[in-house]
Amino acid sequence: MKYIDTWQDGKLRYGNNHYVPKTTNLYGNSLRIAVFEHIPAVTEASRDYYQQSTNAASPKALGIEFELIRVIAKAMNFKADYYMPSNIANERWGKAGNNDSYTGLLGEAIAENADFFLGDLYYTLYHLNYFDLSTPYNTECLTFLTPEALTDNSWKLLILPFRLNTWIAVFCTLLMSGGAFHVFALLYQKYTGSRASLNHDKVNKYDSMKGLYLFTEFQNSMLYTYSMLLQVSLPRLPNAWTVRIFIGWWWIYSILAAVTYRASMTATLSHPVAKVTIDTLAQLTKSSLAVGGWNEESKEFFLASSDPHSQEIGNKFELTENEEDAIDRVANGTFCYYENSYLLQHVRGRRIFEKQNGRQNTIEKSTESSVKYNIHIMEECVVYMPIALGLERNSPLKPHVDLLVRRMTEIGLVHKWLSDVMEWSKINESRQKSESETALVNLRKLYGALIALGIGYLLSFIALLGEIIHWRYVVLRDPRYDKYHLDIFYRNNGSKAKT
Repeated sequence: MKYIDTWQDGKLRYGNNHYVPKTTNLYGNSLRIAVFEHIPAVTEASRDYYQQSTNAASPKALGIEFELIRVIAKAMNFKADYYMPSNIANERWGKAGNNDSYTGLLGEAIAENADFFLGDLYYTLYHLNYFDLSTPYNTECLTFLTPEALTDNSWKLLILPFRLNTWIAVFCTLLMSGGAFHVFALLYQKYTGSRASLNHDKVNKYDSMKGLYLFTEFQNSMLYTYSMLLQVSLPRLPNAWTVRIFIGWWWIYSILAAVTYRASMTATLSHPVAKVTIDTLAQLTKSSLAVGGWNEESKEFFLASSDPHSQEIGNKFELTENEEDAIDRVANGTFCYYENSYLLQHVRGRRIFEKQNGRQNTIEKSTESSVKYNIHIMEECVVYMPIALGLERNSPLKPHVDLLVRRMTEIGLVHKWLSDVMEWSKINESRQKSESETALVNLRKLYGALIALGIGYLLSFIALLGEIIHWRYVVLRDPRYDKYHLDIFYRNNGSKAKT
């Protein structure tokens, strides 16, 4: 028998703490920690840190969970023994196999090979069956990595400055104004010319009719009206004041329309190339692209959802074990990959870095395969998933670990470590954005002018061919044709046409 204390007046007499927590100080004992490198929980730089067994501060980001374990190990006074399970890069979190066998981190937890499990574990009922999860330290957006198509509409350069309704208004104004010039010229020629002939004032008639020939024929009226819209001067200004006044107001309209067109074209040339992206689940279901991810739990999540779009995605959800191949399929415009937004942002930053530095992927590819699309992260989040540290089942360390995780989250350390992990990706994306927004006019943006010139050549050759055919098969076969008296031939044809 050993005397400990006495209960007196509803309390222990000596007030000693007889239930001292034994997990606050582990006295330097070693705890095994299974590591799965997954952004933003653990980065590749952490491997060099724990394999070299150094406690010096690393200039590279090690990952949120790796930094959490470093602080927890120091606070609870234990030595972290990191290790990577065999074939963890392919097995990842793991799944159930044959004969109740498990792979990845799940297999390590069931075999009780480790005390902590680092690998961006989702706080779900599925994982709670195999792990003890700490208090969630972050919430991740799970979404899709999709192809980003660039709309190369440089061939439409000449029509891009105005919208469709504006072009309709411009062409209607052109037809109405050209017709108005023609009508004014005919009316002036008819009434003013007849009045001058009655007064036998041939000199005034000649002076008033001077320059009116520009608009007496409809085709010439349309041509000169169009030339004024393009700020091309007339061969001469008509003497008729009716036409002169209308020309003056038409010049004002032409100046305003031309300045507006030029300013809009300048803005079009300096504007970045438009992008076509998939940003919602509704757009993703309408597309014919295949979707998929690594985890079979994700497919079950979509199938169990009450949202019809999510169910449709779950029906065509593919399981892929090789992440690099999945990302290559996304870059080739045939696949959409499901993961957390931080990992997808890191993947996109790595692709941008390799593209800017002219590097090839570590995976050997055939020379025929080429990247056709940029990659884009869908803006709509499918679900916001809580993330937690993994501990072995019924771990006595959990209460103290929860307290430390909450404290580090509240003081902003988790946010700081997340910023360190994503800094490299944000720098690469900002470089690409600055390059894409540079107002440079290259040959691609002048495709519209070349296409317009080509259309002009084509129409000119067609008109020339038509004239040659008309000359050979119509004019030369006319019995009245005489190459020595062409003036009489064309005069007779003109009078015949008038009659």
